[in-house]
Amino acid sequence: TEDQVALFKEECSKSNITLDKILPHGSYLINLANPDAEKRKKSLEAFIDDLQRCHILKIPLYNLHPGSTVGECSVKEAIAAIAEGINEAHRRVPDVCVVLETMAGQGNCVGNRFEDLRDIIALVDDKKRVGVCIDTCHIFAAGYDIRTEAAYVKTMRQFDSIIGFGYLQG
Repeated sequence: TEDQVALFKEECSKSNITLDKILPHGSYLINLANPDAEKRKKSLEAFIDDLQRCHILKIPLYNLHPGSTVGECSVKEAIAAIAEGINEAHRRVPDVCVVLETMAGQGNCVGNRFEDLRDIIALVDDKKRVGVCIDTCHIFAAGYDIRTEAAYVKTMRQFDSIIGFGYLQG
């Protein structure tokens, strides 16, 4: 409601929190890669609902787990579906940048390789409205070494060469 929006802005102001420092995290139930059409549609609607909320609140970024193949499609198919979902959301909601979170590689999740995120970004029409959040716990579990300064620098160089620091949002 308008009252809730005003209260949100007031509380942010009181706390000296600027909207560009807020990175809401999407629901773990959203799976834009789900090959089941009905489940994917529900995920897309929940995703768009969250983005609309960010737009109303003037929050410029929204963090999302890319998705999962649920063991029923290829990673390539999942990547295409994720990008398609982002493109549809961009068409329906202005301004908000979708930030794809790096994943740990559990189960059938997409995004544990920097190349997965690069490939999603490549298929997103509005590159200015897509970014990446590096979850350090996730990338470590996925096999990217960050335990020493030298290992961290090597991993960040890898990130930059595959995705590019221009996409880093969190």
